[in-house]
Amino acid sequence: MKNLPPVAKALIALLVILLAAETLLRSVEGTLSGNVAHIVEIPELADNLNKSNKPGLLILGNSLTNDGIDASQLQSGLNMQGLADSTIEKIVPDGTTIWSWTCILRNRIYELKNKPDTVLIGFAWGQLADQSRLLPTSLGGFFCSYKDLIHITEQATMNSAQIGEFVTASTFRLFTHREAIRNKILSILIPHYMTSTQEINRRLRGTNSAASASDTTYRELSLTIEQLKSYGKDIVLMAMPVRNNPYSLDPELLNTVKNKDITLLDYRNLDFITDDLFTDEMHLTKAGSALLTARLVDDLAKIRSTPH
Repeated sequence: MKNLPPVAKALIALLVILLAAETLLRSVEGTLSGNVAHIVEIPELADNLNKSNKPGLLILGNSLTNDGIDASQLQSGLNMQGLADSTIEKIVPDGTTIWSWTCILRNRIYELKNKPDTVLIGFAWGQLADQSRLLPTSLGGFFCSYKDLIHITEQATMNSAQIGEFVTASTFRLFTHREAIRNKILSILIPHYMTSTQEINRRLRGTNSAASASDTTYRELSLTIEQLKSYGKDIVLMAMPVRNNPYSLDPELLNTVKNKDITLLDYRNLDFITDDLFTDEMHLTKAGSALLTARLVDDLAKIRSTPH
């Protein structure tokens, strides 16, 4: 070390600091936010399904589904319907779309010995389309593997900057959590920072999540349906209600549902889900969630009682 030039010594010191920060961050990342804490527990949730000797029900989605469906109420409701007791797990990270959900399935669910019997996916707008937004940092850092990157680039368009972002996030937690760290610091320094930021994100999320109404495709969804069916498992799609920025169901999506012979539960315009049951433009209150979950119980009971 003594004979090294100053620049080399500085680079080594910087590398040591970065490695120490990376190690520390990996040990405490679950404290950065509630969403990150939920992402960190995904392997545990998958393991719960694997260890159970009961029929499994996996609920995939984002914050719409997280706020809209109460897993405990769903469990008790299905039991009251006289259906077999199930192990129900929710994997519903914020801001996710089909690309995140299929990476979760490939990396956490398909490998299980005891795969869930039913996968329920809650969505809105164009979140199931191949053209739904790609978030390279989240995909690379949280949900996908390097192998998934090859698959995604075969199904969707990613430029060199997005690919670089994906690879960097897959490698460095400091990069993956840069926004969470920034928000943590600014929330301490600036009063009401997080409240204002969350409101802006809520207003933008619906538009950013939506795919263009024209030229939409559903190759990734189709591959997912085929994969689950090859395991003898069911997939159910659930169109979530929103208060503002209403959406229609893409005819191409409806064709995919029909051709693949799966169930789509259309909850966009339920009479009993009124405007006062939303906390904002799209997320349900606990009272709204209770009503929607009760409806889901009835619909799942009908599905399970219908011969395949």
